[in-house]
Amino acid sequence: MADKSVYIRRRIALVIILLFVIGSIAYAARRGFLYYQNYLKYSKITMSQGEIKQGQVLFDSLLENHISREVANEVVSSIGGILNLRSLRVGEKYKVYKDENGQIVKFVYQKSPIDECFLVRTDEGQFCAFKPVIFLEKEILTRELTIESSLFEATLKAGETEMLVFNFVDVFAWDIDFFSYPRVGDTINIYFEKYYKDEQFVKYGRILAAQYKGRDTFNAIYFEPKKDRSGYFAFDGKPIEKMFLKTPLKFTGRITSYFGVRRDPFTSRHGSHSGVDFAAYYGAPIVASSDGRVSFTGWKGAYGKLVIVKHSNGYSTYYGHCSRILVKPGQKVTQGQFVAKVGSTGRSTGPHCHYEIRSRGQAFNPLRFNQPKRKALAGKDLEDFKIYSKKVWENIESVL
Repeated sequence: MADKSVYIRRRIALVIILLFVIGSIAYAARRGFLYYQNYLKYSKITMSQGEIKQGQVLFDSLLENHISREVANEVVSSIGGILNLRSLRVGEKYKVYKDENGQIVKFVYQKSPIDECFLVRTDEGQFCAFKPVIFLEKEILTRELTIESSLFEATLKAGETEMLVFNFVDVFAWDIDFFSYPRVGDTINIYFEKYYKDEQFVKYGRILAAQYKGRDTFNAIYFEPKKDRSGYFAFDGKPIEKMFLKTPLKFTGRITSYFGVRRDPFTSRHGSHSGVDFAAYYGAPIVASSDGRVSFTGWKGAYGKLVIVKHSNGYSTYYGHCSRILVKPGQKVTQGQFVAKVGSTGRSTGPHCHYEIRSRGQAFNPLRFNQPKRKALAGKDLEDFKIYSKKVWENIESVL
């Protein structure tokens, strides 16, 4: 009986193995058949490219690329759910994939390497619209720059783009006027993130540490404390960020009139100048120098078109001679937000921004103002920062 039961179990096992082998062969054959079908289907697909030209909408561009009005309308209608058709810009590209019958099976619109919109035709013949998840590769590196003519020129010479300059300027915007301060021979060191897609540069990430070395030396390390908001800090744990930016402009602000006594260009009399004038091109953006709420917009005598923003601790900032005002009374604004554009309204001899800081009726010199600061790191946050900053700063020191 024992031999018979062993025999039966072996036969059952053999049948199971045989069924498994047959199933595997059938599965592989089906996979191969489907692969061959897909190969036949997709090997006959053709791809063409198009781009948005001056004065065109997507519908017009599709017609120009030999897409029928009916299909073009279907594409525009389907992709309009995930793509703002009013925000399309000249030069943006798209790809059209057609099968052997000339039917569109896939449509890809690329606003940027990290912003793509897809249309794929389903088996039912309808378009399915979606935005794919984009995975980027991150590189962290250090650059040392020496100013020979300008900060922009030094950055481009190092193989980077102007966006890195703007990011760097934002780090030290509270301490340095980057129009007047830099000198030939000044050095800059930046430890920063850089993102790629398919080995193509896409964007800069965060600046993790930075140094500006000129008449004075400025250092900054990005840190995320547990009990306070993230930001840039000096080695002693004091925040780089302050209540007010150094200027309401970035690179466009050549100072033409300082705070204090000056000769009035209209009356030729000497009098008090309650702010600083930053000359700039007409229409240059003016930013709020601190968080606050807009208290006044409109025409105000010699100021011309004026924006006044109220801040905490009784402070107010004035932005005068604007060509255009971008905010409304009562609106909250954040530090660095556009509030107006440079103009020459009121008593003005040319396009510039008149910038004032006031508190309880008293005017302060924006360039020498001993302004309120954020509290320094303390306790466990300070201990963690000292350990972290020492490790991060090694990347800056490696190029010094």
